[in-house]
Amino acid sequence: MILYAALLCAAFFLWRRLRSPRSSLDKLPGPPSGSFLLGNAIQLSDRRGWDFHTSIARKYGPVIKVHWLFGTLGLYIFDPLAMSQVIKDTAKYDEPSWYIGTNHMMLGPGILSVAGDTHKKQRKMLTPVFSAKHLRTVVPIFYRVTDKLIEAISSRVPTHSEGAGVDVLGWMSRAALELIGQAGIGYSFDPLTEDKPDAYADAVKNFAPVTTASEILLLRQLAPFFERLGPAWLHRWVMEKMPVRNVRRAVQITDALYERSLEIFRTKKAALEAGEDTDAKDIMSILLRANMEASGEDQLPEDQLLGQMSTIIFAAMDTTSNAMSRTLQLLAEHPEVQTKLRREIVDAKLAAGGPLDYDKLHALPYLDAVCRETLRLHAPGPQAVRVALEDAVLPLSHPVRATDGTLLHEVAVPRGTNIFVSVIACNRNEALWGPDAGEWKPERWLAPLPAALESASIPGVYSNLMTFLGGARSCIGFTFSQLEMMVVLSEMIANFTFAPSEKPVVWNLSGISYPTVSTESTKPELWLKVGVVREG
Repeated sequence: MILYAALLCAAFFLWRRLRSPRSSLDKLPGPPSGSFLLGNAIQLSDRRGWDFHTSIARKYGPVIKVHWLFGTLGLYIFDPLAMSQVIKDTAKYDEPSWYIGTNHMMLGPGILSVAGDTHKKQRKMLTPVFSAKHLRTVVPIFYRVTDKLIEAISSRVPTHSEGAGVDVLGWMSRAALELIGQAGIGYSFDPLTEDKPDAYADAVKNFAPVTTASEILLLRQLAPFFERLGPAWLHRWVMEKMPVRNVRRAVQITDALYERSLEIFRTKKAALEAGEDTDAKDIMSILLRANMEASGEDQLPEDQLLGQMSTIIFAAMDTTSNAMSRTLQLLAEHPEVQTKLRREIVDAKLAAGGPLDYDKLHALPYLDAVCRETLRLHAPGPQAVRVALEDAVLPLSHPVRATDGTLLHEVAVPRGTNIFVSVIACNRNEALWGPDAGEWKPERWLAPLPAALESASIPGVYSNLMTFLGGARSCIGFTFSQLEMMVVLSEMIANFTFAPSEKPVVWNLSGISYPTVSTESTKPELWLKVGVVREG
């Protein structure tokens, strides 16, 4: 069945490629194809593909022709004007149907799985819960969870030693899940101070590493064709029998997410309808109350409300926990930065006489600089994918030299073209950030940013960066993520010291990048030597 679908897919794309007239895509510079069937797909998605991304950005510039599946051509871009068009003009460019469709299969019809008016309606209802006004109210929840995290790690780090090996990714993942659990859906997954297995928590932790693996991302693109080959029960049967371990795991994880989400949703909805939990501040409670009060045309159906639960958990879990882990690793490798940051945090806590509230956290310039620089250089999501919904013309900030020697000021993009928006190439663009763009330097945020960057009009929603994307598909919860990083990192740095461990750290390219201890391992983990801060 899969072979049949792949052959049909190959035949369709080859037919379309042969019938399509030559376009300016053919004249764009770019790397040679890896193969007819896969093009550059493996190089772009391989977990060890960092060097490929770096090399093509340096060699070919901000608008690159790449070879995609079955002989088709795609675009790889980090030109600011081109990105702005692709990211903001959702009438011409949007996420591919295979991406939205498979998200729908795995997460339900939440905000990552819908398009058009449905997406607009969901985003409109979700936006208020991520406002600064609401986030101020959840800071106490963040501190309650973080206090348990500090207690749990302290019990595992002897105060008389120079430090102990700790899997900080494991702890950041547990903390991130509990933070979004309590602040997002009003549910506690993990007491933190004791090791308590939870099937739902395990499913959430494994969701991103499994569903964003390179072989899964490639298989997901067959979904639109696969859906036409039979009923839903047949699709599931094939996936359960497929000789690809991550596909079978994805089915199991999806089932676990759905069953517990449905249980939590029904309990929460019943409580609200009975007049209970009317002052609950978690995202889902607020969303349910808003939906109950909305007019008929603005209300979301129950399946879309349920879909938000798994979506909110997934979107807030690995991205933030991996970013916090990466920050701690960088601080371990740069002890002078770690010492300076600790002094800023400790002094602020002493002046405040206790934990730092929303405004005091955001008033810490060096903490802000450390977080921004990590999110710049090491964006959790290295790239985003869009597809041209119609024939379009893409303007460029600066002309590019075509392979025939002519200068191109715009690129004609045929309908159906896959467009890869390179977050990492934009965030590390030396033409905008300067010759030290590839270095981790928090101090760059304490001085005026380069004039070239300020005038480039990067279309991201956050600090001249593409880390959280932009436009209608930008990360709706980026302010939640920022606050979470600030609370957790401020308390971790105030209480512990961090140094490199004997275990290596290898970061793997994926839909959400993740660390392992070797290039062969698939288990997400990041070990550091953690010690207790001694007063004085």
